[in-house]
Amino acid sequence: MKKEWPTKTLGEVLQKTETVNPLQSPETEFDYIDVSSVSNATFQIKATQRLKGKNAPSRARKLVRENDVLFATVRPTLQRIAVVPEHLDKQVCSTGYFVLRAKHGIDHRFVFYSLFTEDFIAQMESLQKGASYPAVTDGDVKAQVIPVPPLPEQQRIVGILDEAFEGLATAKANAEKNLQNARVLFESHLQSVFTQRGKGWKQKTLEEIATTFGRGKSKHRPRNAPHLYGGKYPFVQTGDIRNADHIITEYSQTYSEAGLAQSKLWPNGTICITIAANIAETAILGFDACFPDSVIGVLANPKEADVGFIEYLLQSFKARLQAMGKGSAQANINMGTFENERFPFPPVAEQKEIVTKLDDLHEATQRLESIYQQKLAALEALKKSLLHQAFTGQLTMDNG
Repeated sequence: MKKEWPTKTLGEVLQKTETVNPLQSPETEFDYIDVSSVSNATFQIKATQRLKGKNAPSRARKLVRENDVLFATVRPTLQRIAVVPEHLDKQVCSTGYFVLRAKHGIDHRFVFYSLFTEDFIAQMESLQKGASYPAVTDGDVKAQVIPVPPLPEQQRIVGILDEAFEGLATAKANAEKNLQNARVLFESHLQSVFTQRGKGWKQKTLEEIATTFGRGKSKHRPRNAPHLYGGKYPFVQTGDIRNADHIITEYSQTYSEAGLAQSKLWPNGTICITIAANIAETAILGFDACFPDSVIGVLANPKEADVGFIEYLLQSFKARLQAMGKGSAQANINMGTFENERFPFPPVAEQKEIVTKLDDLHEATQRLESIYQQKLAALEALKKSLLHQAFTGQLTMDNG
């Protein structure tokens, strides 16, 4: 930090703000900014509620003015931070925000950017209290120390950061769009494979193309009895299947000998289909494993079907299968869904050709996703670096 820059607490550079009780003016309308109104992607107030005073929630008590900075004190590390725009001057925000109103001689956007520094974020993380709704107090925020350069220097730094962050936001949006496009490209091709069928395709049930077809087993009650767990047998659950990418390579639980005795060990290469909670998620076992009765196992008959083809096929039918499970309190489908549903299967040789092409496209898509994820990480690192330079006096006239 520059030696000539004094440091002050945020409390020392802020004005007092006002509270208000809208209930005292029951027919007067106002815009209400609740904690969900601020986007932690764009750092802007994305939506407000237009309310009459008589309908004001109990937390609608803080009057805001143009250029105030809002900082959500509930779950502070989520960084719900925004500057109040002109059209929301003299409106009302939730007590879930700390309102930072800069004193004369302090640039409000300098205060705004100070809330994104790694030091400030680390302090908020260490000070937050509460398990369900971790929060900091207004006093915690006011006690944080920031460097306070002269106003012209604050304004110069803000100008640099405004321009840089606008460019970073555009680059991030483009990378995220490209990431989404890569995923859509694969999904689009996947759908086309199974809708534009060639000659020789036949409609079959999963049972007709399998040597083994059935639900997993977890007979013991209660299911969470400690003696069932902690052994050498992988126990795959619906979340493991959801998190897998085509092949299941990881598991979060194991069965003991007692656990295995009340279950069933399915072989490597079994296709797993979730039928409860995360319904119609699919993946192929990369190892021998047990799974509960909320999962269907399909062991392909190699004379009838290729295991990779079946998994891609089920991926393409995922939305349709999920729609079948809607309507109950907890979404689910059952064995009957798959016993009766018929799927398109070409000859096995053609299935293998399709799988090779889809595998190649999937690999290419993953490479693209990796590139865009790396770009997003680099943009975030650059943002942190700029903030660090700004608040340690390194954005000088020579390198700003």
